[in-house]
Amino acid sequence: MRKLLWFAAFFLSFATTAQAALQQASFKNGVNLIVEEDHSAPVAMVQVWLKVGGRDEVPGKTGLAHVFEHMMFKGSKKLAAGEYSKIISAMGGSDNAFTSTDYTAYFETVPAAEVSRVLKMEAERFANLKLRDKDFQSEIKVIMEERRMRTEDDANSRMFEELSAASLRLHPYRNPVIGWMQDLEALTIDDVKAFYKKHYVPANVTVVVVGDVNFQQVKKVVGKTFGKMKARKVEPRFNPTEPEPLGAKRVIVELPAQLPMVAVTIPVPSWQPGKNDKEAAALALATEILAGGKSAVLNRVLVNEKRVASAAGAGYDPFTMGLDLWYAYGALGVGQTVSSFEKSFWALIDEMSKTLPDKRRFAAAKRSVIANAVFAQDSLYLRAKHIGILETVGIGAVQQDKWLDLIRAVQPEDVRDAIARWLKPNRATTGVLQPKRVAVSGGGQ
Repeated sequence: MRKLLWFAAFFLSFATTAQAALQQASFKNGVNLIVEEDHSAPVAMVQVWLKVGGRDEVPGKTGLAHVFEHMMFKGSKKLAAGEYSKIISAMGGSDNAFTSTDYTAYFETVPAAEVSRVLKMEAERFANLKLRDKDFQSEIKVIMEERRMRTEDDANSRMFEELSAASLRLHPYRNPVIGWMQDLEALTIDDVKAFYKKHYVPANVTVVVVGDVNFQQVKKVVGKTFGKMKARKVEPRFNPTEPEPLGAKRVIVELPAQLPMVAVTIPVPSWQPGKNDKEAAALALATEILAGGKSAVLNRVLVNEKRVASAAGAGYDPFTMGLDLWYAYGALGVGQTVSSFEKSFWALIDEMSKTLPDKRRFAAAKRSVIANAVFAQDSLYLRAKHIGILETVGIGAVQQDKWLDLIRAVQPEDVRDAIARWLKPNRATTGVLQPKRVAVSGGGQ
């Protein structure tokens, strides 16, 4: 076992330094290009990142970033609706997109020989999109149905949505990326066009390419496509400072559900290189200790030992624009109560804020975080995605290696101190899903 652990540690140390160096270029209109060459297979991942997401929407217009993601597939000056994806499929590739609070990204996995063609098509639909009302009317119905299925008909998702909205007073992370239903119902094609004009500008674009490509060739293509677009002014992104919580808050959500659920959210800082390196890495490691796998502390103590939940977990995203809503949850089984879970959860957090983490679990959590980062290198998609996220949220793709160095440098005292500073009951908002009985009418014979 010791030999295996030594080998794993050696492999992780070697693999984290084996990836190719990033090559970058910036164009006069603000477009940014990042390339990581990998000639191990004749495949490439192309991703176009936009500095626009749910956080950039105004009150009453939530969901627009996601709506626009859908509209990008509805045709442009040279591409008919759906033609883009058909061409990608015909060349043996695949394409898709996603929207988050901080960004929107469009991506394709394609044969390396087709990268230039893909980049030209991406630039075409970016610059010459057809925004027709008939397409919008059709797509907004699809999005509203998506919201019904993923959120409104899912009690747990709905509770988390209400919890997020109650957790933050000012920050736009309080709104769902898919948008509130009343906003979706009121959006118009004019709203979409205004959003396009304001946010889909060259200075908001980062093109990321990872795979069997040549940087200079990619730079040349991007320069002739995205780089030739007319420069337009970009307004600073809305990034407010969330006021410090003044005390604990609580949300009770009554919905048809089989069993209760309890969740806790706490605003914590995300990683800001040079400002909170140790603290962000310590929070990430603390979360891994709490929730990283079946042997993690929450599962071991709350599920297996105290049996106050049937499942438990936690999450933290250090790669956002300055703030993240740290969360923990407990799914309760038959006979398990909200009060018992909360009492046990906060007792556990209090203990961890005063004592050093177990040495074995601390070391295992470090290995897990590093291993996950290393194994992600096997995926062109994940490599490009990590680059795109870091660059788009303002951390910087060049910092990607530094993060693992910070994780390695975390000491047990740092984990204890981060928990003590940030994970406090009086900073938390608690959400409780309380099952609501639905009356069932019966008929007689």
